[in-house]
Amino acid sequence: MTTVQVAILFPAVLLWLMLIVQYGLWWHAKQVANAAAAEAIDAAQAPAGTEGDGTRAARRFVDGSGNLADVTVTVTRGPEEVSAEVRGQAPQLIPGFSWSVTSRSHGPIERFIPLPER
Repeated sequence: MTTVQVAILFPAVLLWLMLIVQYGLWWHAKQVANAAAAEAIDAAQAPAGTEGDGTRAARRFVDGSGNLADVTVTVTRGPEEVSAEVRGQAPQLIPGFSWSVTSRSHGPIERFIPLPER
């Protein structure tokens, strides 16, 4: 009876362990996307920064850290605020589970304010 129980329970335990690892891979991909969005904001919010600078900074970060596939970076710079969105796919360990990741960040555009205007 014990062998039959192990034969039935082992695949369920193995699937449970793989789901835990899959969640860890997704969480790491989410952290990479968060950091890439922050890098994009840092590059694009400088007074001379552009949307292209932010996109390049985010791509450089993702290329260096990996763990994201099908990455899309969108940086929008307005007159007073810059925003960035990074989308991608986490690595797939278990067939049939596709975990996407999205991270958004925004911040003010840095500008110099003369002393009398402060």
